[in-house]
Amino acid sequence: MRIEDIIVGSKKRRNRNSRLQRLVQPDNLYTPNTKKLSEAARIQHVEDLILWDGSEGAKRSLMTLRKMESSPGDATIKWDGSPAVIFGRNEAGEFILTDKSGFSASTYNGRVTSADQLADMFLNRKMKPDATPKDIQNKKDFAGRMRNVWSEFENATPSNYRGFVHGDLLYFDTPKEEKGRLVFAPNTTKYSVDPNSRIGQQIANSSAGVVLHAYIDLDGNTGKVDATKFVGGGLLVVPPVVVTHPAQIDAAGLDQLESFVSSNAGQIDAMFDVPAELQMKNFSNMIYDYINNQTKAGTLDGLGGNFIQWVEGNAKISAKKKDRLLQYIQQHEKAFLAVFKIISDIMKVKNDIIDQLDQQPADITATTDGRAGGEGYVVGGDVKLVNRKNFSQANMTRTR
Repeated sequence: MRIEDIIVGSKKRRNRNSRLQRLVQPDNLYTPNTKKLSEAARIQHVEDLILWDGSEGAKRSLMTLRKMESSPGDATIKWDGSPAVIFGRNEAGEFILTDKSGFSASTYNGRVTSADQLADMFLNRKMKPDATPKDIQNKKDFAGRMRNVWSEFENATPSNYRGFVHGDLLYFDTPKEEKGRLVFAPNTTKYSVDPNSRIGQQIANSSAGVVLHAYIDLDGNTGKVDATKFVGGGLLVVPPVVVTHPAQIDAAGLDQLESFVSSNAGQIDAMFDVPAELQMKNFSNMIYDYINNQTKAGTLDGLGGNFIQWVEGNAKISAKKKDRLLQYIQQHEKAFLAVFKIISDIMKVKNDIIDQLDQQPADITATTDGRAGGEGYVVGGDVKLVNRKNFSQANMTRTR
């Protein structure tokens, strides 16, 4: 089924036995994670839930993967937009467009109220000492583009609107056609859209596009976004693109993995319950940093096998803490190995699901470094399915 066939506000029953994957776009509300802005922006990798919630986190990961067969409508495409922006109106009704740094700035007023102020804010930010002439020119070009897009955002924001929204820009100018498709690449991923689809027609008739993540009230509290509030002008506020057909899941394999989690639950939870006297409150974060390091290095295969070497070579960890950490891992060796087996096995299932979704022709397709697929998918608003070996590595190593 194509986008044009979707009836607003309704969902038809899907054939759960179908192996086809399609993306459609409803005109309903986007309900994000209702956390503070700094937390809401951090959607967890499905395989990382074990790091923060132990065995219960691992079980939630498996339940999330099963949902891709039983409830695919809980998943939406995760847009790879850039830059992140915050816009809306303050208590006095003044329109503001800025970024996260400007919105929360304490040493300067980053909640600017004019296009020129916005450009000046970006131009006045310090650059690295080794910045090249090209870097300087890119900075000027970016400031100019942000200045030019100001009016589109302001015209789309009603005069009686109060509060702000956090989102990511998808394009500054109307995307051009390439081989009969509308194409734009806001960050690492390149998107291709059928110009004859409903979303394609909307994009073709817009001069800027943004995807919204969260509403921020005047007191700084976050909540769901009503994307329909922003209309008019050339700004397209892109609603969520929803997965409607199920992936084929290896249920037996997940059952075995769930059994493995249960049989090791006690030891896993004991390991993550680090005694306060060891002064390792960031134990889970160290494992998370290690996984990201291996992602960037392209060495996710055999994950966990070189953790000790990574710790020993990590200048950010003190010598005394390294000793405590390595002794602690030795004491919990079985749980430590079990955690990385679970993470690796979840990654395999997750990547297979992503491949199924990415390979299907659709109104919107994505490629990263020439390979099919984009940033991935968000399930339930707060868990993401991202192929770290493909997208994450490309994104981490991309020159900006």
